[in-house]
Amino acid sequence: MSKRLLKINWICILLAVGGFTRLQADDGDARGGDVFGQIAQRDAGAFRVDLLPFLWCGAQTHQFCSYDRAGDNYDWQYFPLYMDTNGECVIFDAMGPGCLYRHHMNIWHGAPIYRGIHIQYYFDNETKPRIDMDVSTFFSTNNPLGIFQPPLAYDGGNRFRILYHPMFFKKRLKVCLSALPGGGPPTVSAPWEGSAKKIPQGDKHHWHWYNYTYQLFTEDPGLDSWTPETGRRMMPALLNAWNVNKVSAATEQGGKEKVVTAKIKAGRTATLWKSRKAGSITALHLQINPTNDIDALFDSWLKITFDGASRPQIEAPVGCFFGAYRTKLRASYGSLLLGWTNNQGYCYFPMPFWKSAVIQIEYRGPGRVAVAAVIDYKTSSAMPYPQQKCGYLFASYHREDPRVEGRDYTYLDASNCSGQVVGHVVARWDTSTEEDERTYFDGSETPWIIGEGFEDDQDMGWGLQNLVQPIFGAISARSGSGGAYRFLLPDRYCFSSGIKYGHQTYGPHSPQGHEGYYRVGTEESVTFWYGNLRPRLVQTDELDVGNLESQEAHEYHAEGDVRQISGAWWYDGEYNNVLFKTPAIADSGVSFTNRSTFTVAISPDNQGVRLRRRCDKANNRQEARVYIDGQLVTERPWYSVDFEKTYRGIRWFDSDFEVPAKYTKGKATITVRIEFVSSQTGHWDEYHYWVYSYSPR
Repeated sequence: MSKRLLKINWICILLAVGGFTRLQADDGDARGGDVFGQIAQRDAGAFRVDLLPFLWCGAQTHQFCSYDRAGDNYDWQYFPLYMDTNGECVIFDAMGPGCLYRHHMNIWHGAPIYRGIHIQYYFDNETKPRIDMDVSTFFSTNNPLGIFQPPLAYDGGNRFRILYHPMFFKKRLKVCLSALPGGGPPTVSAPWEGSAKKIPQGDKHHWHWYNYTYQLFTEDPGLDSWTPETGRRMMPALLNAWNVNKVSAATEQGGKEKVVTAKIKAGRTATLWKSRKAGSITALHLQINPTNDIDALFDSWLKITFDGASRPQIEAPVGCFFGAYRTKLRASYGSLLLGWTNNQGYCYFPMPFWKSAVIQIEYRGPGRVAVAAVIDYKTSSAMPYPQQKCGYLFASYHREDPRVEGRDYTYLDASNCSGQVVGHVVARWDTSTEEDERTYFDGSETPWIIGEGFEDDQDMGWGLQNLVQPIFGAISARSGSGGAYRFLLPDRYCFSSGIKYGHQTYGPHSPQGHEGYYRVGTEESVTFWYGNLRPRLVQTDELDVGNLESQEAHEYHAEGDVRQISGAWWYDGEYNNVLFKTPAIADSGVSFTNRSTFTVAISPDNQGVRLRRRCDKANNRQEARVYIDGQLVTERPWYSVDFEKTYRGIRWFDSDFEVPAKYTKGKATITVRIEFVSSQTGHWDEYHYWVYSYSPR
């Protein structure tokens, strides 16, 4: 096999997708500063492939979604976060600074409940929305703002519509619909306990959902909130970032390449390439023979080790790494970062290293295989990635055969590390679409990301479809089975001490009302993430508000209408006591109408602090001002919002608050003052505080 054949075949597939330009990291600010703040809007940095290795310190990823708050699968019953006083249906409400990236919705399936409904985007507590448009027009190429353009957007007709467009907000962003689609009450009095076929409102007027993914920034990056003019001005750079037709030239420009072949016997390992100098692998093209052979593809393991690590950062079966589907090897796709066709795979994830790199193939099957590869690479001077600001590429493989009903399938479960997840490839057999994503960050018991169903979390809707888009798609798709990929670009999942990234697993006994519908099935995946095997966030103190000794040790004091409160409830997520029984978590605390103060220990060399508070989400929309040693944190108030009602005792909520380093640097302790502003019940509640310090990079 020639190098020319490899690259020509891959380029042909990429051209069919629609063309992208992989921009060079030639912006001085991009290399020298915090990427998320300095270039996220100005030159579409969050969308650029070449900047993926830069770690987004100071960004937290969240999602608003209309998932079933009772732990079942009747998502439409939980559509609005709340109804505003003017009758508008609020689906997104975050206090900044932050940036909304992913707008994903379906209200077009079934009856025409979308007619006459406007979507509205309110910035910075303004009374007039900066966007006020028919929702169907907004999610179409007829959008007069010019922002709904492929490949940044996809119109899936009556199944789903999705838009990737960054909307920075300095103080607050609220997204509303002018009315509740399908009408009816915004909440249900109690979750449905019967068969799904007999549920009230289970008609075509109530099949609607959304996923809106965003990030909050610890510090104000100095950008102005989004305007229509900002959106139009950014579009050329955004479109260029996902433009496919110059990908090969971009990976080769200013670099070198190595063409290698090897024959590998059973149980042996071949080294394809190695470097003892700093640099970056910009592209990897690989073919395994015998052609389209399951054993050859899935018993050959790709292993890449950077800087002499004790175990490879990348270790996965070749077929899984490139997204091949075991039971239909001739199915092909070509995306922005990975592709597979005619027994050949390509990878364009940048892979920086600072001392050395080794690429190997270990063959764990019978007989022998032949490998042909083209490796494109650059020296550090040609593609600089400062080690103090960047991470290694990891590729983590996981397989469950069979999966376990009621236990989440995990793409990645990592602790004592920091970084950002940037995507996955996954293959499934005999599995359900109705499996919501649940992703937990940094030890929080509350998943910051909860999804609508498996296909929705692959950027689709109403079942997987055979689509090939730059950052999402599927092959050999059939309902909830098939091969799929989704790259988190720009909405990467940032974590500082660990992450559990996965989704529900349904089977013949779940979810409630759907008994007998589904099978457990088999699943395997490779998750791609950049990072380091050390945490940046370390717990330094803990305050049990309901414990008198803990109160005294932390000089805790509350004022106003102070009440002693307690509860024995569950968190949302895998252990919500719905699919299988789990014990409730009992805790006690305090609620008040004025303020509380307490003193906690932090690390003197901290680069900022995170406060985590256990609260009761039955008391929705809690807002307070936070003072550190008497100084108001001006970046944002402490604000938490979820659905307006709780069910089945699923009430615990971990709410995090980021304190920038300018308030905490060099201190061993801080005194925190919480001043209540508003909430659904008229009280602020606090049961437990955990205090974390960010360490230097």
